[in-house]
Amino acid sequence: MNNHDLNRVEIANHVLLDGRLALFHTRRRWLAVADLHFGYELSQRTAGNLFPLWGMQTIQSRLEDLLRDYNPTHLVLLGDLVHDRSAAASLALLLRELRRQTRIVLIAGNHDRAMGKDFEMVPSWHSEGFCFHHGHCAIESTDEVQIIGHHHPAGVLRDGAGLRLKLPAFVQKKGCWILPAFSPWAAGTEWPEAESERVWLCSPTRILRIRPESAQSLAGQD
Repeated sequence: MNNHDLNRVEIANHVLLDGRLALFHTRRRWLAVADLHFGYELSQRTAGNLFPLWGMQTIQSRLEDLLRDYNPTHLVLLGDLVHDRSAAASLALLLRELRRQTRIVLIAGNHDRAMGKDFEMVPSWHSEGFCFHHGHCAIESTDEVQIIGHHHPAGVLRDGAGLRLKLPAFVQKKGCWILPAFSPWAAGTEWPEAESERVWLCSPTRILRIRPESAQSLAGQD
């Protein structure tokens, strides 16, 4: 068994969850990630806080690794592309590099309002049975699986002796899937328990399911 056997799992027909915090559809060949908050460190420095700049570098390298591994036709960036306007120029450079490899769908999030018309963003994007949007506003979509970000879900593993490990989580509800934040600065919020949900903890080397599926199918489209 190699590392890819551990850090990828099919969570619905033709849909792979990658432990590097991404979803990939093997037939329609879209790759989706959420909540880059690109340039978070720039906003912190603007506010007078000394912050390392490695966050933007690791976001770019991780995206490039995913594009190389999956070769998608579309990269869907699910909102909160930046943390604030201070990262606009840096985001433009990132997008220019990524567009050499694939088409990019920019979905607007609540942190992107200050970007104005500098970037061509859309409120949602559809792909045969799936509706992508950021998740901060409700969208009527009764016959599609909604794929969103915004909530930064996380899960916690405890060993009973006081040790605690917190990891980004992918939440799979019936009709709505919630991606973890791609930003390395987003620690995430522990997701409350619900019997009707699957929760998957994600790391670059392994995915763990910590909550079982309900009797009603959560698996998405063919």
